[in-house]
Amino acid sequence: MGMSRGLSEVVGVVIIMGVVIALAFIFYVVAGINFSKASASVSISQVETLFENIATDLNTALVNPAPASVLSYPVFMTNYGTYGVIPSFCSLSINGAVIYSSGSVVFGIPPSYGSMPSGYINVLLGNSNLVVVNESSSLFNVVLYGAVNASGTYYGEFLALYPRVAVFTLDNGQYELLVPLFITKFKSSLSNLLVFNVTYPYSINYNYYSPGTYVINYTCGVGNELLSSGVVINGKIEILPIYIYVYYG
Repeated sequence: MGMSRGLSEVVGVVIIMGVVIALAFIFYVVAGINFSKASASVSISQVETLFENIATDLNTALVNPAPASVLSYPVFMTNYGTYGVIPSFCSLSINGAVIYSSGSVVFGIPPSYGSMPSGYINVLLGNSNLVVVNESSSLFNVVLYGAVNASGTYYGEFLALYPRVAVFTLDNGQYELLVPLFITKFKSSLSNLLVFNVTYPYSINYNYYSPGTYVINYTCGVGNELLSSGVVINGKIEILPIYIYVYYG
């Protein structure tokens, strides 16, 4: 009788210890997940600030052109997200024909660390109107997007930095179309560094300089997360493409 009672007490203690250990393990896992999600959120905020600073500097470089502007930025490294580029994130078309494509610099976190609904778009810097007409405005957008498969990479949410375009009215039915373009190039020697080379001078595209009606459309995004803007011009257009080479490692 005494031995059975003692054995029962031992078994009871073992069971209680097993439950405590299991609960502790569950708590550890949940705490780890919450910590990872919180760290990913902090990473998004830090990279947002970096992208906004880059956008401001690039806009200044376009307003005050020099023979060549080279801007370098050490990137914030984290285990909770990755930097990357999407080469053809934006496309510019005239009368339905695509004439220029631009890349985008992105930072995304995996779905396990955080996720916004697919189709989510939040413009953090710039404007949802991608075609600036006769106004002084930032020519670069910083946008937070929701869950998407971007070039084979699955993001729960991601930030994107990319250019807008601008139209300026000149004299005698003439218009100027300013088109900044990100041309992305990988360089293994540039680990933890983003370099933007704004090239000047640039050649002028006169292919649309004959008087006519031109429907200009500019679209940026991936999947179902797209922003698109357009304008109709009656006149003749000179196009100024500005190639911004983006080197990353």
